[in-house]
Amino acid sequence: MHSPQPHRRRGFTILELLAVIATIGTLAALLLPVLGKAKIKAQRTTCLSNLRQLGYAWVMYKDENEDYLTESYPVNNADVWVQGDMTKAAEAGNTDLIRAGKLYNYNQNVAIYHCPADQGVVIDGTLTPTVRSYSMNCFMGARDPSVGLIPSTAKGYVPFYSTYAEIPRPSQLWVMLDEDERSINDGFFVTDPTGMIWFDFPANSAHRHNYSFTLTFADAHAEVWHYRDPHSMQVSMSKTEQPGNADLARLANAAVTPK
Repeated sequence: MHSPQPHRRRGFTILELLAVIATIGTLAALLLPVLGKAKIKAQRTTCLSNLRQLGYAWVMYKDENEDYLTESYPVNNADVWVQGDMTKAAEAGNTDLIRAGKLYNYNQNVAIYHCPADQGVVIDGTLTPTVRSYSMNCFMGARDPSVGLIPSTAKGYVPFYSTYAEIPRPSQLWVMLDEDERSINDGFFVTDPTGMIWFDFPANSAHRHNYSFTLTFADAHAEVWHYRDPHSMQVSMSKTEQPGNADLARLANAAVTPK
């Protein structure tokens, strides 16, 4: 008698395997953009929360200091809102400089000073992680009048707001924003009130919230602003002149008021 032959399972053919691989590739191609958008949205939400918390700290500071605003001008100033220059390797990763700032006591969490999408700054050709992504409106907080106009184009505008009572429309004037890593240095963000020059510029890239940035306003609410002017995408360095740029004009109008 012949013994029964064992049943042999037929394996996948090469064509079937290729079909499976192709299907997986197609699904991945469909899912990756969705996952990328979800990541951008999550990072933007965290960034917005960070600035909202810093905005609350800014308000609490003035409440405990007879309505005086924390100062933004950083040069030789122990009363500045935050210390540290992100273009200096010794300071870029130093959280003690955040703790030395005047707002830290009102929210003792150094993580809220950093945008999760901020990959760091390039210092001497090396990408260096930073502890801070945000800067303050140069018109917020008093400074020595002998310093002069900042920026030089601010003639005809309020030089700075010393107290909260001096701010004419708190819900429309911004206090802090998410600054681009190619622009950030100290915590002092210079805006041209005439809307002609990007002295500094907000986060402006695909990896930083897909060409959008976050701001907090003097009434402590926070917003996300999307770039609308295609010329904004061309900005890659500070002091870029772009007269007529709608995004620059919008930022300028929300920075300070005429005298």
